[in-house]
Formats: sequence, structure tokens, C-alpha cells
Amino acid sequence: MAEWGALLRRCPGKPDRGFKSLPLRHSVLGFFVVISSVTAVLPVGAGASGCTEFHKARQNDSWTRIAARYDMSLKRLLSLNGAKSSTLILVGDQICTSDQPIIVIPDVQYKRKDIVTIIREIWPDEHEENALFVAQRESNLKPNVVGGVNDCCVGLFQIYYSVHRSWITKLGVTEPAQLLDPRTNTQVAYALFKRNGNSWKPWWTKSWRP
Repeated sequence: MAEWGALLRRCPGKPDRGFKSLPLRHSVLGFFVVISSVTAVLPVGAGASGCTEFHKARQNDSWTRIAARYDMSLKRLLSLNGAKSSTLILVGDQICTSDQPIIVIPDVQYKRKDIVTIIREIWPDEHEENALFVAQRESNLKPNVVGGVNDCCVGLFQIYYSVHRSWITKLGVTEPAQLLDPRTNTQVAYALFKRNGNSWKPWWTKSWRP
């Protein structure tokens, strides 16, 4: 994977580990004992209608511990669940950890020469060699590759769907699975290149900055 050199490609930050963890309620003779320092009770998962991945809460879980376990910020985890840091968690609760669409890899095989042809058709002559280099480095010219942190990046040019979804909808891309199509992915990559002022910045690494 490329080491992203721009905020456009930055994966989610680390969770704030400075917050004090909230303890779970413990069962005594079939009843839950609620820690008296908790000041509010809200339903867990209230904002998780579009959730695609869950964590089943276990003893000693807390919002900060769950956020750290899934390498996400506390703010993001609370937002996914329509919760506050004071929201109680019960053992067995389903905690939403992602609302990213699940990508189904199509059972389609592409010949390498066909991928090269697509890239050469879409990218201008003066940029096509760099485009081929980037696609080779990012995906080994395999359009069905999904990688990066939490499978953030999709297809030939490893487009970071959740970061770019707000503008690639104008290109007709409304689901990350569409980026598995090599022609669509290449068109989005070229649009991203132009969006950055004809710059390869979204694919920069320490050793490659043309």
C-alpha cells in the first residue's frame, strides 16, 4: 500500500485514550447493579440503523476500550451508536463498529493486458506510464483488491471510498463495489489526479513524488 501523503487519503485517527473508562453493570442474583457515577441512560445502538459490523459487549468493556480495540476514535464510535460517553453498556449488547458497505468481490477475472489497455485509454499519454506504475504498486494491476486500514481502499488505484464519496457520486459512483470495475476505478483515479491540480499527491510515498 502507498503511504498517503495527503489528508485526502488519511485513515481514521487513534482513539482518545485519556478518557476514563466506564465500568459495565455487574449481575448480582439476576439483577444489574448500576454504578452510581453514571448520570444518563440512553439506548445503545440508537444511531446504528445503517450498521454493517458489530461488537458483542463483554464484561469489563467500555466505550473507550471498544474504540481502541477497533482502532477508531471514541467520538466516531459514539456517533455510530447514537450514544454518549455516559451511555450504559450491558454484556451482550450489539455495539456498532462500522457503517461501511460490505463489498462483495465479483467473480470476474481480467487479463493483465486488458487492464493495461484500459489505463492507457483513460490517462493522457504524458501521464499513462506513471498511472501504470501507481496501479502496479497499489494493486498489482488486480482490480478486485480491497485493502488499507479497515478495508478503506478499493480497486486498481486503491481509491479511499469514504473520503471521496461526497464528490465521486457526481461520476455515478454511489457504492464502493462499483470501484472494483477497472474502468470505473481508473476514471475516478484520473478525476482525483485532476482534482489535485494534475498532481500525484494522493499516491505520494517518501520515495516517489514525481
